[in-house]
Amino acid sequence: MLRLLLIVLLSLMMAACGRQPGETLVRNDVDRVLDQTFGDGTFAIASFSRRGSAVDSTAPEGQKRRVVYYDVELELRRDLVLGDWDDPGAASLVSALGAGPFSVRGVKAGGNSAGDRIVAHASAIYREEGGGWVFVMPAGFQEPIQPRLRSGPAPNTAQAALDRLAEITRSVEAGGSPTAQRVVDRELQRSLARISGRLTRIEEGYPLAAGADRGEYAAFAHAWAAIAGEQQLKIAAVATGGSEENLDLLRSGSVILALTQADTAHAALSSSGPFRGQGGFGNLRALGSLYPEYVHIVVREGAVLQTASDLKGARIALGPEGSAVRSTLQRVLAAHGLEQGRDYQAVDLRLGEALPALKRGDIDAAAHVIGLPAAPLRNMLGEGEQGLRLLPLADQAVERLTQPDDGTVAARIAAHVYPGQRVPVKTVAIPALLVTTDDLSRDEAARLVRSVYQHGNDLLSRGSTQGSQVSVRTARVGLTIPLHPGAEQALAELAGEAKAKPAEGAR
Repeated sequence: MLRLLLIVLLSLMMAACGRQPGETLVRNDVDRVLDQTFGDGTFAIASFSRRGSAVDSTAPEGQKRRVVYYDVELELRRDLVLGDWDDPGAASLVSALGAGPFSVRGVKAGGNSAGDRIVAHASAIYREEGGGWVFVMPAGFQEPIQPRLRSGPAPNTAQAALDRLAEITRSVEAGGSPTAQRVVDRELQRSLARISGRLTRIEEGYPLAAGADRGEYAAFAHAWAAIAGEQQLKIAAVATGGSEENLDLLRSGSVILALTQADTAHAALSSSGPFRGQGGFGNLRALGSLYPEYVHIVVREGAVLQTASDLKGARIALGPEGSAVRSTLQRVLAAHGLEQGRDYQAVDLRLGEALPALKRGDIDAAAHVIGLPAAPLRNMLGEGEQGLRLLPLADQAVERLTQPDDGTVAARIAAHVYPGQRVPVKTVAIPALLVTTDDLSRDEAARLVRSVYQHGNDLLSRGSTQGSQVSVRTARVGLTIPLHPGAEQALAELAGEAKAKPAEGAR
């Protein structure tokens, strides 16, 4: 009787296991996807633990699917730079694992070495088919709610500085010749402004114009602020409307630092594009190039289109009119011989609104300039005929676009960056720059640059997938404005230190 009871219980347990994808199946599929993405044997699974599953609420009608959650520890079998701009990198890793940036730890700025361990909390989607479970794709992820950025410009300390300066000026005027008074007054103004500014930044932090709250710029700003805080360096991120507003705030003195696209920075410097008529932003300076923002053109999976040249007559979501991103996308379409109003209809939808409209058939394409992987796209791609796909740019258009004056570089979105994306997609990228003005002192600029580009930073685990591409090796790529002297100094020192590391390890 006892034996019969044990058999029944074992049968029930086996049946229950069959109703969900098992650990061995998931582990083997993760291993296979990693090999497909990075090459056989790049990663070895050091440990793996299935953490449960749930019904996939996003499953297409008629499909029974489950999301399986797991923890994995990966060991690198060879040196690997997961921050390379064109090759499979951290973006491909988080997509292959179905992870979010906060749930991956161990990706180092400057590259990882053989033997390094990377750990992740990850997920995968399975479809029930023929009595078993079939791997569909890595699961997307819901972005964690982050603390909101500070809204509006940073506190203005100019009046306090003026009051202090007035006190000093009155004391000097009480004695001394007129010539001496003018000299002292001029020097005091210069010194007081510099000292007051630096003291304020030490106490209140460096205001950083960082774009839309919970956007890609915001994710980088939060990640850097977390790392900088450990170095007793305060970065105060400010929510804005994007690159153009960031540069306006920087020009007015409301912020000390800003994030912007390279082509937008060039336009501000030269008083062109959206800055035409404002006069050149002559003291605009770069602290370095951070990471590439890729042009994404998205269409329905079943659309008979080969490249962006085939979008003639299409309704294309380009974002809000007058935005820096829209200006970039119009330039990309113009390189394909497409003119707004004549060859296509521009639709004023942001990416998050445009993708559902595209799936419904309300528009024919959606375009954006964004880092990898674009979070809104991860849940939309890889669904077969019901999903969306990326449309490559034409070769000739890429050649026209990659001129040295605006920082645009030829690029490709590596295979497997997005679920279901089996081949690289040819496109262009516009580097995101960290910028300031020449009012920032040389040593302050050098300290900020060291904080961003120091070897071993793990910006990915702090929430910025794009931050994993920040590297001294690419800090000068796509620069369209002069580099701050302090940044020049720090980048040269960091590059020298990076070259010295292998030699030190060999002794």
